[in-house]
Amino acid sequence: MLFTKGAMDDIDQRHYFRDEVFSGLDWHHDTAPGKEHMERAEAQFRLIIRDVDYGVFTLRLSHNTRTDTAAYEQSNSMTQLHWGEARPLVAREDLLDRTMYLYRDETDPDSFVLEID
Repeated sequence: MLFTKGAMDDIDQRHYFRDEVFSGLDWHHDTAPGKEHMERAEAQFRLIIRDVDYGVFTLRLSHNTRTDTAAYEQSNSMTQLHWGEARPLVAREDLLDRTMYLYRDETDPDSFVLEID
């Protein structure tokens, strides 16, 4: 899932998530041939869906650093969340058209909360 600006009109989603929201993560460049432009990181996310706390998941993030792509030129998001083991919890038809909120965990500034209302 790509992170997009959602209701925030005043951000550049190409850079905002990597450079602001997730800047403190331990990012590494991918070493696979042809993928060196990709940065990878992991973070802890508490997943709350419709007021049910499903716990904390370690989720992977990817960021495409290339600025010569159609996606970049069209101002699309360049940061992607990989759901991993949390996928069955979020890949539900009843969650379509819901709103997802992302914020930093108040009790642990190195962790995040993903909440779907």
